[in-house]
Amino acid sequence: MKTLFFTILLVVSTYASAQEINSDIKSVLETDNVTELKKQITSKNINSCFKLEESEYTLLTLSIKLNAKSCFAELIAQNASVEKTCNNKTPFMYAAKYNRLAMAKDLVKAGVQIRVRNSDKQSALDFAKKYESKEIIEYIKSFNQ
Repeated sequence: MKTLFFTILLVVSTYASAQEINSDIKSVLETDNVTELKKQITSKNINSCFKLEESEYTLLTLSIKLNAKSCFAELIAQNASVEKTCNNKTPFMYAAKYNRLAMAKDLVKAGVQIRVRNSDKQSALDFAKKYESKEIIEYIKSFNQ
């Protein structure tokens, strides 16, 4: 019974920890408005997980998903975590999933761990293969040589 209680508590606390993304931040990322993003970034939210459409994203991973290049660059400049996992994916895994080669390269420059695996034992290369992100596949493979 104790195990069941702690399992339920863990699941509830995981979902309770993510907050809904507010419409202002979402709009800023959708329009890639870096000036407004600077006004929205705080030390408390830069690495938080935000709920959006049944998934969770950091501001950095959401900028990758939405291809918000200027906001992505600003978040890197503001030292957003390149390793923070939300929804069981790192920013590099999102770059692989969405075939964002330039962003993947910037994440590597920022010190991302290329071969990290999530709790399902998936790597960025696995996501690149699943979503047929050919440029990312070649890029990741170039580190194995």
